[in-house]
Amino acid sequence: MKKIKFTLVLLSLLFSFAASAGSHSGTVHQINSYGSNWGNSWSGGILFKLDTMPAGVSYFTIRKEDVAFQTFLAILLSAKHAKASISISYTASQIDVNGYMPTRAITQL
Repeated sequence: MKKIKFTLVLLSLLFSFAASAGSHSGTVHQINSYGSNWGNSWSGGILFKLDTMPAGVSYFTIRKEDVAFQTFLAILLSAKHAKASISISYTASQIDVNGYMPTRAITQL
C-alpha cells in the first residue's frame, strides 16, 4: 500500500512539473538591458523578446543575480547577430502580472 501511495505522489509531482514547464523557439527580436541608474528591480537585468512569443508573455527576463547571466547575454547577442534560432525554457507558473517570464535555460538551435 505504501508503494502505491508513493508511486501516485511521485507521478502527480512529475505531471504537475511537466504541466508548468514550457519552452519556446524563435529568433531574438529585441534585447533591453538596464543600467544601475534604472529605478526599479530590473537594474542590471535584461528583458528580451523573440520574433514570436508564447501567449500571455510580454518579455522573457534574466536578472543580474542569475548565475548564468553572462552566458545568457552572450547567447542572446550571438543569436541576434547571426539571426539564429534559440529555444527558451521557462516555468509557466512564474509569469508575473506584467507578462514577464523568468528564463530557466537558453539553447542554441
